[in-house]
Amino acid sequence: MKEYNRKKLYLKRALFYGMLLLLLVFTVDSAKKAYEGRRMQEDIAEKILRFHVRANSDGEADQALKLKVRDAVGKEMGELLQDAKTAEERRIFRTSRRRTERRKNRLHLLQEIFAEEISKKDMGFYQRMKESKYWHEDKKDINGNMPELPYALFADDGFTDKDYYKKYPTIFHLRYALATNTTDKPDIRLLYLALHHIIKHRGHFLFEGKKLSEVKEFSTAIEALVQQAEEQEIDLKSLTQEEVLTQLEHIMSDAQCTKSDKKTQVSKLIVGTDKQKQKQEKAIAALITGCTVKLSDIFADPELDKEEISKICFSDNGYEEKEVEIESVLADRFLLIAAAKGVYDWTVLHDILGDARFLSEAKVKTYEKHRDDLRKVKQLLRMDKEVYEAVFGVSEKNEANYSAYIGMAKKNGKKQPIEKKCSQEDFYKFLKKQLDRLSVDEMGQEIIDELKAEMDLGTLFPKQMIRDNGVIPYQLHENELNAILDNAQKFYPFLLEKDQDGYTPVEKIQKIFRFRIPYYVGPLNTAHQDKGGHSWSVRKKEGKIYPWNFSEMIDEEESATKFIERMTNKCTYLIGEDVLPKESLLYAKFNVLNELNNLRIDGELIAPELKQDIYNNVFKKYQRVTGKKVKDYLRINGVISKEQELSGFDQNFKSSLKAYHDFKQIVGTGVLSESEQEDIVRDITLFADSQKMLKQRIHRKYPMLSDKQIAQLANKKYAGWGRLSRTFLENIESVNKETGEVMNIITALWETNENLMKLLSGKYDYTKQIEQWNAGQMKKGEIEYQDIEELYVSPAVKRPIWQTIKIVREITNIMGGAPKRIFVEVAREPGEKGVRKVSRRNQLLDLYKACKKEAPELYDRLANKESDNALRSDKLFLYYSQMGRCMYSGDAIDLDELFTNRYDIDHIYPQSKVMDDSIDNRVLVKRDLNSKKTDTFPVSEEYRKAGKALWSTLLKKGLISKEKYKRLTRTEPFGEDELAGFIARQLVETRQSTKAVAHLLEEAYPDAEIVYAKARAVSEFRHKFDMIKVREVNDFHHAKDAYLNIVVGNTYYVKFTKDAAWFVRNNPGRTYNLKKMFENETVKRGNETAWIPGDNGTICTVKKWMRKNNVLFTRRAYEVKGGLFDQNILKKGKGQIPIKGGADERLRSRDKYGAYNKASGAYFMLVESDGKKGERKRTIEFVPVYLAKSLEESVELRRRYCEEELGLVNPDVRLSKIRKNALIDVDGFKMHLVGRTENRLLLIGATQLVLSEDDQQLIKKIGKYCLDHRENKDAVLSEKYELTMDLFEKLYDIFVFKLEQTVYAVKLSKQAKDLKEVKEEFLALDDEQKCLLLMEILHLFQCSPQLANLTNIGGGKSAGSLKILSDITKQQSVLLINQSITGFYEQVIDLKTI
Repeated sequence: MKEYNRKKLYLKRALFYGMLLLLLVFTVDSAKKAYEGRRMQEDIAEKILRFHVRANSDGEADQALKLKVRDAVGKEMGELLQDAKTAEERRIFRTSRRRTERRKNRLHLLQEIFAEEISKKDMGFYQRMKESKYWHEDKKDINGNMPELPYALFADDGFTDKDYYKKYPTIFHLRYALATNTTDKPDIRLLYLALHHIIKHRGHFLFEGKKLSEVKEFSTAIEALVQQAEEQEIDLKSLTQEEVLTQLEHIMSDAQCTKSDKKTQVSKLIVGTDKQKQKQEKAIAALITGCTVKLSDIFADPELDKEEISKICFSDNGYEEKEVEIESVLADRFLLIAAAKGVYDWTVLHDILGDARFLSEAKVKTYEKHRDDLRKVKQLLRMDKEVYEAVFGVSEKNEANYSAYIGMAKKNGKKQPIEKKCSQEDFYKFLKKQLDRLSVDEMGQEIIDELKAEMDLGTLFPKQMIRDNGVIPYQLHENELNAILDNAQKFYPFLLEKDQDGYTPVEKIQKIFRFRIPYYVGPLNTAHQDKGGHSWSVRKKEGKIYPWNFSEMIDEEESATKFIERMTNKCTYLIGEDVLPKESLLYAKFNVLNELNNLRIDGELIAPELKQDIYNNVFKKYQRVTGKKVKDYLRINGVISKEQELSGFDQNFKSSLKAYHDFKQIVGTGVLSESEQEDIVRDITLFADSQKMLKQRIHRKYPMLSDKQIAQLANKKYAGWGRLSRTFLENIESVNKETGEVMNIITALWETNENLMKLLSGKYDYTKQIEQWNAGQMKKGEIEYQDIEELYVSPAVKRPIWQTIKIVREITNIMGGAPKRIFVEVAREPGEKGVRKVSRRNQLLDLYKACKKEAPELYDRLANKESDNALRSDKLFLYYSQMGRCMYSGDAIDLDELFTNRYDIDHIYPQSKVMDDSIDNRVLVKRDLNSKKTDTFPVSEEYRKAGKALWSTLLKKGLISKEKYKRLTRTEPFGEDELAGFIARQLVETRQSTKAVAHLLEEAYPDAEIVYAKARAVSEFRHKFDMIKVREVNDFHHAKDAYLNIVVGNTYYVKFTKDAAWFVRNNPGRTYNLKKMFENETVKRGNETAWIPGDNGTICTVKKWMRKNNVLFTRRAYEVKGGLFDQNILKKGKGQIPIKGGADERLRSRDKYGAYNKASGAYFMLVESDGKKGERKRTIEFVPVYLAKSLEESVELRRRYCEEELGLVNPDVRLSKIRKNALIDVDGFKMHLVGRTENRLLLIGATQLVLSEDDQQLIKKIGKYCLDHRENKDAVLSEKYELTMDLFEKLYDIFVFKLEQTVYAVKLSKQAKDLKEVKEEFLALDDEQKCLLLMEILHLFQCSPQLANLTNIGGGKSAGSLKILSDITKQQSVLLINQSITGFYEQVIDLKTI
């Protein structure tokens, strides 16, 4: 075994780590000398070690966005996150496990209550239930012997399982019989079975604390809908009128009415006279009746059409899965969707119950209806044996017949489950087709028509167990539970006898049924606390906790207080400070003032006094403030005339003083102080889901409030948290450098017309105060993993952060000193990367449908001639977005000359000041008008007058955004603060995940400067200097991005420092041009020169290093933890891992009970053993997760595993652990070990492909076509791609050469041979197919699991799979290379000799 050897350090290299979250750049300053020009750049290149990671922000609503964050991070970081779980995944698994455990505990308590009485009747009853999962020959009676009869429940002489199921075909038959039986004494075992089922399936607790009558009351659901609609300025108050409410209830509860008919009838009731609101009202009518609706129609917001989920339907099977994402998109507006879902759920619940008193009664009716339907259909189909068999037989083609619908079929006289079930919709489609095959008389046709009509209503063959059962509240089950107990206690006196604790069995059963551990109490096991785990419950006294003594044992108030401390999010700006609730009075005031401070009259900001007047007389008067209310107020008071324009806000104000109005309405003024109101708001935000706790807390703290007031407050829905803390708004103070006045932030928002962005730059030093405050909170020195655990970021992000810190440490050790500067790359903002959720064509078509009459020719051309591919052209997209007109003149644009020099794309905000290339900042205009405009802002008055009418039209139709309209119509030039803000965008970062790591690095390296480098600025730099980036060729682009981030980030830093406001203030009148910063001037500060312009300047050095490919590449090797195997048990005869081990070996029989499948592999080990002929052989063997820990601890267990499970003879474990992703060198070709299949090891390449710049440019062009082809399968390879037959053949030959003559030949020589043999077939393909095939061949070289599909030329579908036999005996050389985290250190182990 070789010792760790230090490699020769080439400080010229940029380190690449494609799996990290952040991008760090170290600039090591070992001497104080500064170097000019090229020498200076070479010095930087020789003193920089840089590793690159891509980060997508977790944002303010991390929990709502977590599924998106997981996907984005997974794509960028590859193997590193393979074993990391998102908070969502971990919580789902944990919640499911706890739910199962708690259900078992409830049933165990019920069993204890009935144990004595049941034992008097039948000693073996519980034993038979317990043994019911086993085959008869494996069952054991209470004496441990095989029972004579194979029954699971009853084995009496006169009453067996057969008798039971004959009398009670389903459990609901039993429940209904016991709930309605008041005269006959029931068998105690039947009583237990009914209660067992109710407690096991007790319904949802969404209406906890409410009576059954309230839950079933239609008006309750409608009132909630009306209230939430009012919040969105939709007036549905007419629905609360008694006559209208009765009509609406009748429509919604009509089971004979289709969804479409319901929608039509409900629309007539809902839709009012306000034409602007009619579309929204119709959308709500469609929503509550279970039809598909566009979110944009509900909220009158065209921007919602751009979202990935833009339509919803409550009756859709997948709605629940989409709900989290919908909520993240809509934020507070989701409350309207939730209220509408409440109305829809009421309808579903009504359909389930009908006129039944008990749920079981309704389910019995469902059973009987299904039975009658079955008789009717069977009788009809018996006239055609073939059709009968098709519907009721076992389909060999997995058709959606009756057997697939119920999940069961008779085979050889026995019922057998069917693996592939079908939905009711698919079954109905299949059955209708089969009915059409029948030849029937007039009476038979009437029956068929009746059956089809029922299918249209969804009432044919109803099932008891359906997805809609999820809407059943616990009150329905409880109603039945109490009825059964009331009847039973007449015959069983023990149910009313109190025990030593003072509880009767009836009371205990009722407590068991209703018991739920409140979320604010959390896990009850205090061992979690002792071990530093996630438990915070506070006990009043020690002892066993039961549902009936929970309040005596647990201090709910103290537990809730601790829960608050754990749950509160942290401030965006101040480390460790708790944020305010979103509806906090202070936070609401901040939001309103921050929005009002953008308000303009004719483009001019309003005075602070007028803003205060609007706040006091409009926002404090109306809970929901619209633009119209503000305009009317200003007109009435003579502030503006009818002609004057109010701007700076959307159509309505987004913020409001909601809690202020609620307290004013419910409590009045002067009763509660502002701090008391804030406390209640926080309690409502935290405990809204637990009405009991919330009411108790409010009552205890504020006894002056009446029960009615407390109930009204508790019913308020204050959800979510803000992003700022009270400390930030009230305690961070600054001096106005112009007036000398000291103000905190909330006061500054009140006294000035500056919004928060302006306050954090320019004439105030709030930013400096924030930095000083944070500096006082930071600990200095070594970072431990516990520091990472405390970060408010997704769990899937924590591991890469920790990896980053570890790499920093190793680099610091290698360099012999701490860094001077650390560059943190900031990934592009969401949406900035140009990934479109909705195609441009579909987006435009939806908008153009509303203006067909105004632009019929444009609509026709867009619908019939333009493709998604064509609309990728920004010029063409802007042409349609502007309805074919010049934005500065309003004149029509000649489409035939669109791509000539007659028309330009102009930037509204000049790029010299703002690096904004978004559609919101670009317009299509005549070239001569663009030339006159020059590089100035605002848009000239001449252009504003000419274009204003067009701009207003485009805004109304949703073709341009409000932001674009604001930029076009603005009249005042940029102020100092804005200019500083534009520069600061290149220098600062506000996202929590990025800042969190920056803070950690500041703690660990207090003397280092943390400098942010923007990914977008680097992208611009690449384009400016024609530096090619081809992701498909290799992973070196990460390293090269790293180097460019140093160059670009350092240049910005040296020019502007970290304080852009300082630069603008101290350089009055000095011009600068962000767009041309690397073209026109030498960037220098003091003795440090960052950039010298010109062809012979700094760019020479930059391009020299960009051409280098000596990059270190590592992949994290790890031991797999977590899931032991696939959680689904396969049917008998299938699977790999027995269901259970331990003392009970009965379930280990896979042939009887099935097994778990897909055992997860933890790691590998190297084993030497005897071959078939007695020779020694070496194999790399797989170790499953479920055995990993035990094998690691015992040499003897490893030996037994090798002998008993692997079948090895005389095994000797030579290396006990080889981790997943370990670097393996086989005969000189390096690969990473990623898995196994049967007797082979699966690997992926670890050798990066290197090509010339010309060849990379060629691949980039081919890749561009392939991207177009993915979006449009009919995309044609036009001249713009500049691709020819010669180029295709050249690249094909290069690939063959690489596979045949370089290191790739070790494992991929067969692919070279195959490609040479089929070259003629390749040349015969059309050009489009050549492009697609060349990109597939490129997969052969990539260090990823993706394989090449070469079927177009007669090759394999999965070509290039890297596998070796697990028996490595015959391999010439097999080396295991353990790399340090940076790749600078290696340990080489020869697996052939160790």
